[in-house]
Amino acid sequence: MFQDFASFMQESTYKHIGCELSNLQVTQLCQFGDLLLDWNQRLNLTRITDPHEVILKHFIDSMVLSKFISGVSFVDLGTGAGFPGVPLKILRPELEVVLMDSLKKRLDFLDMVIKALNLKNVNTFHARAEDFGRNSQYRGYFDTVSSRAVARLPVLLEYALPVLKLNGLFLALKGSQVDDELMESQKALKLLGGTVESIEHFNFGEGAEHRAVVLIRKIMATPSQYPRQAGTPTKDPLCYFKVNKS
Repeated sequence: MFQDFASFMQESTYKHIGCELSNLQVTQLCQFGDLLLDWNQRLNLTRITDPHEVILKHFIDSMVLSKFISGVSFVDLGTGAGFPGVPLKILRPELEVVLMDSLKKRLDFLDMVIKALNLKNVNTFHARAEDFGRNSQYRGYFDTVSSRAVARLPVLLEYALPVLKLNGLFLALKGSQVDDELMESQKALKLLGGTVESIEHFNFGEGAEHRAVVLIRKIMATPSQYPRQAGTPTKDPLCYFKVNKS
């Protein structure tokens, strides 16, 4: 199915990302799209099923991070159906990618995708984000961390900064509430050792929500007590005031 939209995929990638996709990259993205919609009938991986929307709201929305990635080690926290990690791996095959999620069924899907697309140096990891942040193998390991549609920014910071290298970069994909979330995050940034470097805004066309990418640099080591035990960051986020969770 997605092969019928290959030209649209190529044109959109060049327009929004400034990259020309190779024939292999087009083939891999089309395969990924077809597998996503096939498995979605059983796993409910995405509410977006129109190929044009999948390309813009999943593929392009993920690949825009390629503009900011530093280093080669990258982790996608709460990867879900593989966004942004899989499209980024396809676009930047030199990356060493870890796709982390708390739901094993999603990772079973992604293991199948990795094999079908013959992707190298990409692995899945089954864990809650809090436990992953205390894993001795990965704490302070990654050059770049990203997360999409997982939690509000104060919570994400507690998940992401512990696994970042010093001077590493956290790329938080956010929408129209980015200013509110940044205001909520001042305490977390101070406690966890991060600073906001810039905020980049994108619009991928009619029907696509406003996208903001918050670039957060890790400037100090994260204290060993973070992340706190599973469930605590969402119940008691590191804010100076109570967060409205509705």
